[in-house]
Amino acid sequence: MKEAATVTKIDGDMVTIAVKMQEGCGVCGNNGTCKIRMSNLLAYNKNHISIKEGENVIVEVPSVEQAKSAFWVLGLPLIMLFVGYGVGALVFRAPTEGPAVASAGAGFVLALLVGMMVQRRKRLESFPYILAKEGEGLY
Repeated sequence: MKEAATVTKIDGDMVTIAVKMQEGCGVCGNNGTCKIRMSNLLAYNKNHISIKEGENVIVEVPSVEQAKSAFWVLGLPLIMLFVGYGVGALVFRAPTEGPAVASAGAGFVLALLVGMMVQRRKRLESFPYILAKEGEGLY
């Protein structure tokens, strides 16, 4: 997904950007309250493009990275919720569901922690990155 943005702050290779309104924003019911227009985002200038504050740039959020992030933060914990329940039911064989539910919660929390550690390790890869100055280069 490629978006136009304005550079608001530069801190080495990390750049704070403000995403511009897109053409579909004018007819959207959330036009006045959309959070993407109201917040600044961090982007990674991995190609070391010479930019200045106030310049317009094109940023991209790689679809593969979005999918990986969603898996580590949402998919794995959901899977472990069910796996933990099954393991708890098999191991404890209790007349109530308490131990199985506790195991499900433990599996969920463990998967969240693993997902957060994986995302932290791959931190720069998960940021949107600057492709080019607006109007320059191929994007």
